[in-house]
Amino acid sequence: MIKYDHIRLDLEKKFGDEINRLIHGNIILKLLIDARVINAADSYSKILDSYNFKITKEMTPKLHVLCHEVKDTLQFSDSIDFFIVNSPEMNAFAIPSNYKEYPHRIALNSTIIDKMDDDELRFVIGHEIGHLVTKTYKISQMMRFLFQNKEPSLLLRQKFMFWEKLCELSSDRFGLLANRNIEKAISSFFKLISGLPKNVIDFDLDEFVRQNKHNLETHINEISAQSISHPIPSLRVISLDIFSRSEVYRKSIENQKTVPDKKLSKNMAEILERFFFMGNQTDVHRMRFIASSGLIMSQIDKEMTEDEFRAIIDTLANYLLFPKQFLDEMIGSRKVNDIFNDSINNLLDPKKNRGSIEQEADMMFSYLINIALSDNDITQAEIDFLNRIGTELFGFTKEKISYMTAEVISNNFQPSGI
Repeated sequence: MIKYDHIRLDLEKKFGDEINRLIHGNIILKLLIDARVINAADSYSKILDSYNFKITKEMTPKLHVLCHEVKDTLQFSDSIDFFIVNSPEMNAFAIPSNYKEYPHRIALNSTIIDKMDDDELRFVIGHEIGHLVTKTYKISQMMRFLFQNKEPSLLLRQKFMFWEKLCELSSDRFGLLANRNIEKAISSFFKLISGLPKNVIDFDLDEFVRQNKHNLETHINEISAQSISHPIPSLRVISLDIFSRSEVYRKSIENQKTVPDKKLSKNMAEILERFFFMGNQTDVHRMRFIASSGLIMSQIDKEMTEDEFRAIIDTLANYLLFPKQFLDEMIGSRKVNDIFNDSINNLLDPKKNRGSIEQEADMMFSYLINIALSDNDITQAEIDFLNRIGTELFGFTKEKISYMTAEVISNNFQPSGI
């Protein structure tokens, strides 16, 4: 029997559990299901039923057998209806159901069926069933409901976006379990990327993997900042190649008992942890400044408040998926003042920062003012500190310091006690 939890990425499970905790998912999901707010019989499902071609053993016997072979291979017992959608896009998607009386639905665009062979289709169908197996769709449904009219916090949004990519990598593993052919699984990525049938070129699996390793190294720091739900194909190819060589994959396809694969987790962590930071070398100095200056500013007049701590964390979330860990490590280093001075020197040196130094300085100083105001209280000690570093480190005039401070106060300050 396949142990689904042994197949999924550890980080996908970790991020999913954290997001579920942050949104009180155990309570929210039950409320939404009981209220039938998230219902498989929604308008899109009805459109799928009414306007698209359902795969049946009478009309499409070969495709029907293939779909249900994949379902059986993955040992998934829930009911699924499969459909063909007339679309030129190379795509497939799942519409999950939260109610036993309604089946899940999986749609295959006609172009995919036309361009992929049976083993490649097995991978695609297995991938979509993977989303149903892992039940990650429940978190996505709750996030869409909770934030349909507002934005989540930056940190929650960043973590959710990264988690969505991890869900795709987990589902790719189920696709490979379904077709048990790494070359065909990866050739399906080639077809998704190029839109071409494989037979127009001499497809070389090893060369394709090598090219994708190079692409991953080239783009690794910019990938996580993308607002798309799917990881770039290079990451998917390399991750699936690593999984195909793992002990848990071998034992799963041989129907042997599996245990959590520590070697696989380590190999994947070495790749994925590089996505936790989003930016370049200048951004490294920026996040060092944000953390160090925030710590210094927040303790000018007293101990750091929860509001000040949250303001620092939320700003770091522009660059890091684990900002609290970064802040805790800086506090533990006992080098906050040294890091503060070093980050300013690097950010305000035109030889090291190719951007606008004037604009950089203004953003840095505005951040300090916002930290001072984050607890809804600004003191004379904080004003004196801003005046001193504004003059000595940023080279601002007293007039500019006063104007910037007053401007931020007018935009953000709420008097306490009202």
